[in-house]
Amino acid sequence: MWLREGQIDGDLAERLRTSLQAHEEPERANKLIWILVSIGAVLIGGGLLLFIASQWDQSSPTRRLLLLFGIYVLTVAGAALADRQHLGITARGLWFLSSIAVGVNIFLIGQVFNLPLNYWQGTLLWMIATLAMGWASPSSAQGWLAVPLGILTLGWISTPSSQFFDQGAFLWDSGGIRPLLPVIGLGLVALGLLLEATDFAFLRRPSTAFGALLVSGPITVSTFHPDAFAWIFQINLRPFHFMVIVIAVALVAAVWNRSPGSPLVMAFVAVTALLVALLPQVEGGTRTFDAETVSWLADTFRDSELAFGIYTALILGLAVATILAGQHFAVRALVNVGFAMVSVLLVAIYIGRIAGELPTSAAVILGGLLLVGGAIFLERKRREFTTEAKGGVAP
Repeated sequence: MWLREGQIDGDLAERLRTSLQAHEEPERANKLIWILVSIGAVLIGGGLLLFIASQWDQSSPTRRLLLLFGIYVLTVAGAALADRQHLGITARGLWFLSSIAVGVNIFLIGQVFNLPLNYWQGTLLWMIATLAMGWASPSSAQGWLAVPLGILTLGWISTPSSQFFDQGAFLWDSGGIRPLLPVIGLGLVALGLLLEATDFAFLRRPSTAFGALLVSGPITVSTFHPDAFAWIFQINLRPFHFMVIVIAVALVAAVWNRSPGSPLVMAFVAVTALLVALLPQVEGGTRTFDAETVSWLADTFRDSELAFGIYTALILGLAVATILAGQHFAVRALVNVGFAMVSVLLVAIYIGRIAGELPTSAAVILGGLLLVGGAIFLERKRREFTTEAKGGVAP
């Protein structure tokens, strides 16, 4: 492009290509090594599980414990040896394998002694061990394991005791965390900002990514239909929910305290207020919270297409603002999440509110044209924005 525009001459272009190739080749080699190490770690882990399974029934509790701890010690020793040999990529892969081994050991030891270890207790212990491993050998891989373990722990804590053995109850039951997923996501994004430049900075990117997904996913789905909105924000309110809301708002307040007046922080505060407003409210003391309690806006959206359209437009505006914020603050994850929200919303609006008013053939043809044209436009804009944001992302 610079050659075509006359910004550089052929000699300079050749020197630049040579320089770029010199930097790209080690990077490609590192990626190849990381892929090989990852596949090897998975194969080793699978083989160890098969070995444990083959010895399990014939072993006494003591032998089972020795087997589990022996394999764990061997994995840690291999990671430490790789570190001493300055094989950083291999060491990170083995440290990650050791974190997975901790989780396997926790649940197998619980099975050995028939411990009354509830699901959330097992994932909580696993998360703590993963955080310790990540702190000792900072690696984003540990963060990508620790964050979903934390979300899963929170979800299983919220599961009503009557549905304890339904592992998905925390999403489908109104007493779980489903209506609070966007609030939890916002707390995770705030946590990622707070952890920057700390010993737990390895959590920043996964915390931000999972947080953005938890915020954008439920809100986007809630615009599909008033009934979808009512279901997502239906809640059987309990003290647990109040505690989660308070913690999330406190994290956002901590970010505000660190950078008061920052546009990004002001946006967080505005989104927090929006999410809390979507939850059920007490109206003059006449509303009681039960399993059928839904957001105060649900009935309004069912009765008024205009009101629901304004809500959809508001969420679409929030998605566009997310793209602009990602571009301005050089956060590629926000740009990608924003474009994903815009794409899904536009498709949902067309299918749910436009296509039904057209003849079938016209609706299909127009839908295809819009999808192709929209995909080209969004891809070009996404590439433009992510290129501009690339410089601000930590490697």
